[in-house]
Amino acid sequence: MTTIPALTMPLAALTGPETFLLVRPELAIVAGAIVAFLAGAFAGVRRGWLIAVAAIAAAMFLMGSQPGAGMLAADAAGRGSIVSGPVMIDAFSGFVRWTVLGLGLVLALVQAGDIFPAAVSRGAAVWRGGTCEEAGTFLLLLAGLSLVGLADDLVLLFAGLELVSIPTYILLALKRTDAHGQEASLKYFFLSLVASALFLYALTCLYGIGGSTSLAVIAAKLGAASADGIATVLLPVVLGTAMAGAAFRLAAVPMHFYAPDVYEGTSPGNAALLSTLPKVAGVVVLLRLLGLAIPEAFAAGTSGPGAAAYASLFWQLAAVLAAITMTVGNVMALVQTNLRRLLACSSIAHAGYLLVGVAVAAAAASAGAGSGRDAVATDASWLAGLGGATATLFYLATYALATIGIFAALAYLGHRWPEWSTGSGPRPPRQEITSVEDLDGLSGTNPVAAFAIAVFLLSLAGIPPLPGFWGKLTLATTALEVDWNSRIEWGSRRAAFVALGVILVLNAAIAAAYYLRIISAMYFRSTKRGVQADGGLAAGIAMLVCLVLVGLVTFQPRGLFRAASAAGGAVSRTPVVATAQASVP
Repeated sequence: MTTIPALTMPLAALTGPETFLLVRPELAIVAGAIVAFLAGAFAGVRRGWLIAVAAIAAAMFLMGSQPGAGMLAADAAGRGSIVSGPVMIDAFSGFVRWTVLGLGLVLALVQAGDIFPAAVSRGAAVWRGGTCEEAGTFLLLLAGLSLVGLADDLVLLFAGLELVSIPTYILLALKRTDAHGQEASLKYFFLSLVASALFLYALTCLYGIGGSTSLAVIAAKLGAASADGIATVLLPVVLGTAMAGAAFRLAAVPMHFYAPDVYEGTSPGNAALLSTLPKVAGVVVLLRLLGLAIPEAFAAGTSGPGAAAYASLFWQLAAVLAAITMTVGNVMALVQTNLRRLLACSSIAHAGYLLVGVAVAAAAASAGAGSGRDAVATDASWLAGLGGATATLFYLATYALATIGIFAALAYLGHRWPEWSTGSGPRPPRQEITSVEDLDGLSGTNPVAAFAIAVFLLSLAGIPPLPGFWGKLTLATTALEVDWNSRIEWGSRRAAFVALGVILVLNAAIAAAYYLRIISAMYFRSTKRGVQADGGLAAGIAMLVCLVLVGLVTFQPRGLFRAASAAGGAVSRTPVVATAQASVP
């Protein structure tokens, strides 16, 4: 028997016992999906989303008891890692997995409809909960997204992304069977195929550069590449196609145009899913690919001209996309009257904000500084020492909470009665809430939902002291810290990031206009149309959970920032824990 380091094991080593132990939470989610499918097909179970909630809770329990979890939690600097085959367990993957599970739990409630008997009795015997097929498909999506966070191999990275994409197609098709919903599903499907093909081409080029699917091997080859070598020549192709693939998942320019139509044509639960989980996948992919320019992240040695060129081109592309995306998204949102289209355009703008942090991380990598500075926040100065990856992850979490909260509120409200007066004939059927005008006077008919929506919108607008303010502040701070000691000269990197910071602040001001328009409709307009509030108790619970979490981060942002800081630091630091070992004949 010969023992070899797991870092050099082929993908087939995924069948090893060590790797199975490391992915127990993902296996629990997949098991829950299988149970949901079988229960729906053979037992006639209707409460599929209760199975989903139970599976996610089981995965959370396994995450807390996972081997190495205590060590990683104790390492505040994020330097601990365990590598086994194509899987890497570190602070970054831990942050991603907990984020996926937390968001998945809330999204399951948003999607569930009326899953409790008390709520069903209000619906005149009409069951509005999701099917077992929907719940099982959703669980597979979560498992795929979690695997993306764990991936240390190109094959696992792409397989995880496809395990996110394929269930999304199915959920979009299952939830809405009308012509508008089917059109939205097809638009998402075909554009996703193009994005996946482009991203696969980028991974193929990376395999050609490294001669291996291992990210560690590719990073080593890239770090040793000369300035005029074939690896460096391929970099524009690699980054161009990889950025296009990630841009689709982020809903960033130029792959953004599907978002308004798809959000409008699907359910609030699916819109909440599309506005958050694919963005998590896009951010994770970009940060993992950025790690290729930092060979120290894989204990691969010192960066060379190839890695420096890779990081330099990376930050330039990310910065340009960030500026264009946030501006296009906010300008589009200003003219929208349909509520879901407005929120879709808003999500495009937030993709631009996220790319600001990615650009900063890439700029730091090109300067040989990793993805950020080593300082961890202290009580006296908790905004000191921010890195681009840290700021991106922090903002991603704050954005996701507020966005899911808004869609949870819309799912809970459900429908409104059209304007009608006695003697004008039969009362017309209820209508789904679709436009900003449908929220007119909501503060008088449903003050709790109106207050929750207002808080979420103010957070997205970046109004202090809500989480969105801290998120935008971290992004602006990191942008202004790039080459802080250098002079601002035309064409310099310092000037580029100062301009990017200014564009971010201006876009935040533009966004406040359409967010305040919604709040004004709820609090300063009156209407004769009553809110039905028939979306289900589960969606109402999800709305309140998001409201509580937003409140916690508002007054105690340090905890989330420390977690994001450890995760961001893990993108660029050398593993200090021995890799898992495997015995082979």
